[in-house]
Amino acid sequence: MSDVNALADRLFDAILDRYPVDASLMGFGRDDGLLVDHSTEGERIYLGRLREIAAAARSTDPETLSDRLTLGIVLHEVRTQTDAVESRQLEFGISANIRTAVPSTLAFLPRLPVDTPERRAGYLQRMRGLGAFFDTMAERHRQGFADGLTPVRHLVEQAVELLDGHLGNLGAFDVVGGGGEIARPALERYRDFLLEEALPCGRGTERAGLCWLPNGGDVYRKAIRAHTTEDLDPGELHAIGLGMVEDLNKEFARYGDDVFDRIRTDPAFRHTSGADVLDAARRAVAKAEAVAPQWFRTTPAAACAIREAPPAVPAHVPPHYFPAAEDGSRPGTYFVNTKEPGSRLRIKDEATAYHEAVPGHHFEHSKAALLEGVPFVRRKAPISVFGEGWALYCERLADEMGLYGSDESRLGMLTMDAMRAGRLVVDTGLHALGWSRRHAVGYLVENTPVGLAQIESEVDRYLGEPGQALAYAVGRLKFQELRRKAEAAGEDVRDFHEVVLSQGRLTLALLEEVVDGWLAGRRA
Repeated sequence: MSDVNALADRLFDAILDRYPVDASLMGFGRDDGLLVDHSTEGERIYLGRLREIAAAARSTDPETLSDRLTLGIVLHEVRTQTDAVESRQLEFGISANIRTAVPSTLAFLPRLPVDTPERRAGYLQRMRGLGAFFDTMAERHRQGFADGLTPVRHLVEQAVELLDGHLGNLGAFDVVGGGGEIARPALERYRDFLLEEALPCGRGTERAGLCWLPNGGDVYRKAIRAHTTEDLDPGELHAIGLGMVEDLNKEFARYGDDVFDRIRTDPAFRHTSGADVLDAARRAVAKAEAVAPQWFRTTPAAACAIREAPPAVPAHVPPHYFPAAEDGSRPGTYFVNTKEPGSRLRIKDEATAYHEAVPGHHFEHSKAALLEGVPFVRRKAPISVFGEGWALYCERLADEMGLYGSDESRLGMLTMDAMRAGRLVVDTGLHALGWSRRHAVGYLVENTPVGLAQIESEVDRYLGEPGQALAYAVGRLKFQELRRKAEAAGEDVRDFHEVVLSQGRLTLALLEEVVDGWLAGRRA
């Protein structure tokens, strides 16, 4: 094993130790009874490990392309993990956003494998550990409040609603008997803390972005860098988004002046049952699998599983993909949320499936799982701009593949595209330009055909996880730029797809280096 790969494994071990629930979900469980230790002492220990790895990385000289890519990912991940701790977002980032600490823990616990006596015992140990977990969270919030790092009142209210929902559905935690009742006191205590301490000091929605917090501008810059892998200027991103929205509005205009109203109000565009939602997902994935060999040199041997989202997943959570677990306990799975089907646009079924499943996340993760001699940190790096950029690229690729079966389905693609372009405008508007929540909602109402309830949910997502929404369009633009470069050199799109998925998840700079190196080699 090379020195660089050994260093990458050290980093991956540190991340798994830090996030034991994620480790169990991925099939790397070290101790299936632990939760994340969010105490300041736990963070101090984690930062110490990260700094030791960073120092070693900076003194390492990579000899091969693979080592250079691995070292680049190590340095990016160390910086991102360090920035996340030092930005103190844990302290003020109270929300119902599934990617944040409390909602993700409550959503992921019922999904853990409990197929052995040890895992069942570990699951109950985690349920008993929720009391200490939530007490630590409350203490960290208090530290932030004391320093002016206050939450958004509106998002705190949503977090309370989320906890009330879990308290009303404790049976979802009974994947091992009694789990729900074990969790009840901890959930109630944290819910009361939010009501009694967090809510009174919360900011109003007119001052909801990071720019209203002490050092908020720097925190947002770090969030942009974490999610896009680049030091991008918020103003430039805002301008790019405005241009993309303008171009999309021209595409929508081809379908009539009333197209936004029709998408929002026509009941024929919406589902009528959960079974219909699930069937539509299966049909779309089957279509994509049938034609994928015409666009990809190789396709995954393992088909994408399609399942209903578990009962513990709230209705507002969109369809999503989970990669296969390393221990074989779960295949790569497209989870379809069948709750409240009347709120789901039927015209988005195909674009969503091509993004989340085939050829989007399923192809990317399946190909990464087969890489030999590549450290796990390369295969599993949570680099949003690569994963979400690829998946968004696949929504438009599906149009080239002839997968959209009707004008309505193509309108669904445009609808989703409009929201991703709008994210560049609204995320930067909220966190860098000081937009109010009302301003952000109004912009999306005017420039996308999405319904008000979903727009409000989207804006709250951007408030709950600053910068993540930028990854989609930024990444897609890079994939499109590199494909144009490859096609200008006379390369087959199938070879391009093989190359960009050949090295695991990369930063944008490393992805460009891989493509440029491939093209140079072809010319030699």
